[in-house]
This record gives sequence, C-alpha cells and structure tokens, in this order.
Amino acid sequence: MDSIKCYQLQCFVLLWLGYCSTYFLRKPLGVVKTVLGEELELGMGELAWLDTALMLPYAAIQVGAPGLTDRFGARRILSGGLICASIATFLSSIAPTFLYLAVTLTFTGLFLAPLWPASSRMLSSWFPDSRLNSVFGLINTATYTGGLGGTALAATVLQYQGWRKVFSYASSFTICVGFLLILLKTPQDRKLEVPGKMDKPVTPGRDSVGKISVMSLIKTVAVKELCITMFCLKFVRFMMYLWLPLYLKKTLGYTNMQAGILSTMFDLGGIFGSPLLGITLDKFYPGVPLKGVTICMFIGTITVGIFILTASGGLGMNFACLIVLGATNCGPDSILAGSVAIEVGNRKAEGNGAGVTSLVNGIGSVGGVVEGPVVWIVWGIAGWAGILPLVLVLTACGTLTCARTYVALDRSNKAESNPHSIA
Repeated sequence: MDSIKCYQLQCFVLLWLGYCSTYFLRKPLGVVKTVLGEELELGMGELAWLDTALMLPYAAIQVGAPGLTDRFGARRILSGGLICASIATFLSSIAPTFLYLAVTLTFTGLFLAPLWPASSRMLSSWFPDSRLNSVFGLINTATYTGGLGGTALAATVLQYQGWRKVFSYASSFTICVGFLLILLKTPQDRKLEVPGKMDKPVTPGRDSVGKISVMSLIKTVAVKELCITMFCLKFVRFMMYLWLPLYLKKTLGYTNMQAGILSTMFDLGGIFGSPLLGITLDKFYPGVPLKGVTICMFIGTITVGIFILTASGGLGMNFACLIVLGATNCGPDSILAGSVAIEVGNRKAEGNGAGVTSLVNGIGSVGGVVEGPVVWIVWGIAGWAGILPLVLVLTACGTLTCARTYVALDRSNKAESNPHSIA
C-alpha cells in the first residue's frame, strides 16, 4: 500500500507540473495583445483570428481523434505533445508577420490538444473511484496556477523586455517539463492494482480503440448536454484568458501591467475554487456531483450580473468579482471535463472514459475557437459595453444545460436500477 501511495504522489506531482506548464504556452497571447496590434500593425479582426488559430486545431483534434490516448499511451502523448508545443511557441517569438504567427499558434494548439485526455486517463488509473472528484479538483489547480503564473510572467516580461521574449521564456520552461514527463507510468506498467477501482484498465493499442467513434460517443447518455455545458464554460474561460487584459485597459483605464496582473484574479479564483468544489462534491454530493456543480454555476451567473453593475466601482469590486467568477467557472470545468466525463465514458460508453473526456473537452474548446470572432462581432455592434452581457448569457446557458445533464444521468441511472421503470 505504501508503494502505491508513493507512486500516486509521483503521478500527481508530475501531472500537476505538466498541465500547469501548458498554460505558460496558452496565456501569453492574451497578454501581448495589448501591444501586438501596434507592433505588427494588426487590427481587431486579426487579433481575434489569432485566438481561432490557437484553438481550432485544439478542438479539432480532441473531437476528431478522441482515441489518441488509448492508441499511443498517456506517457508518449504527454511528453511528446508538450515538447512539440514548446518548440512551436518558441517559433512564435520570431514571428515577423500575422500569417507566420497564426501558423505557429496553430501548431501550438495542435500539440496541446491531446494533453488533457491523456492526463485524465493517467490520473484516473492511479486513484480509487470514490476520490476522483477531489483528485480532479486538486489537479485542476494546475490549470489556474499555470494561468496565473503564465500571465504574471508574460505581463512582467512584456513590460521590460517586449512581447517576443514572452514566448521564448515560456517555451524554455515548458520544454524541460516535457522531458520530465517521460517518468510517468501507469499501474499496469508497474504491475500494480489500485484498490477501489471498478473500471477495467485500457491497454494502449488494443481492441478498445477500434470501438471509439465520435457519433457513438455523442449518442451516449448525457454526453450532448455535457458538451454544451463545456462549450459555454470554455467560451467564457478563454474569453477571459485572451481578452480580459485588453478589456480592463480599454474600459477601466488600467495600464498594460495593471490589466495583466488584475486579470490573474480570475485564475486565482480557479486555484481555490477547483479543489474546494471537488472536496465539497465528495463530502456533500456523493454520487450526484452534477447537482453541486449546477449550484456552483448558478452562483457564477449571479456574480457576472453583479460585475456588470459594479465594474466601474473600483479595484476592490473588480478584484472580488473576478475571483468568484474564476472559482465558479474553473471549478465546474475540472469536474465536468474530468471525473464526470471519465465516469460517463467508463459506465455508459463501454469503458471509453478517455474518449468521452476528449470529446467533451474538444466540443467545449470549440467555444475557444469561436470566441475570438464572436467577441469581434459583438465589439463591432456594441463596443466594449457588450462584452460582459455576452458573458452573462453564456454563463446562464451553461447553468441550464448542466441541470439538464444532471436530470439525464439521474433518469438513466434509475432506469438501469429498475429496467421496468419509465425514464
């Protein structure tokens, strides 16, 4: 048992560091937008399409190839993907034109795409089912710690050394982490059995891969609802990542560095919100995590409304609203795309937990693909005043579809326990 705990800790630390580092590659774009338009002579539309260049391949790979982790194994995907994404990001630092930068961002998104499904597969293999919500809540602090650290580094480097160094410093760190991830191994690699696991492990390259198809996964109970909920969550999250510093500068008069640092409050909320939500779900909502997630997202919807009314009320109100919004957006993200998706896939889709995770996260990431053009369109119609109402609408829609996901799974579970009942 002691050896299992030791390996669990090793796996958790390596995965935490690995996924944390991916946000050092994603966050610079949102920060450097405050000067990128001037230095490369880019308009608002071109800045918006850079978001799509980063996020389109990310979503396309997750939706179109949900079985990559089962085919090649989590360790190869994690290490190789992070190293290649780091190289692509370094090449962004020498971009002379919009087209060159768009291409390098495309490859960054391409190589980052399979990392979360692979992380979910590796993590879930090492921990008992009864602890997955807590573990995924804790691992997702990596997302927002990385977001906070990546933004703080980018804002500081941008202030003193320019936007090109932002990309080069971030990639130098992450490529080292990529080589560390080679140390990861599954319980099957170490010939160990983890107590409390009800799901059979999937061996890379075996027959289970052939069973995965996008359409069959979409038809799985509650998967469509999960996908729509994640779309709304990720639209808002990537909108915050890639536009919040510019929004704060243009509408509230903050400097480049002030806007960059204040935007990290969203990430700070995620750091506390993710583990707190995971622990709360395991303690107060065992077996029904979606009920607690829906309540959390409803609180987030109210917070956006308060932010709209108090945005000009000063630093204190901005600080508080962004922290709560970060907690109520980022916490549900980790649970829905992690433990819930894994459980739905393993129990409702013939053990394809990684496939459902990839699909849900991929469809969610389509929100990141379209948020740039949508923000551009809304900005063209209503100016910066239209941005927060857009966040409110999406957050409310996500809350409603999360509630529908809970209802769909509840009906399915009751029907399985009583085959003669009417769902």
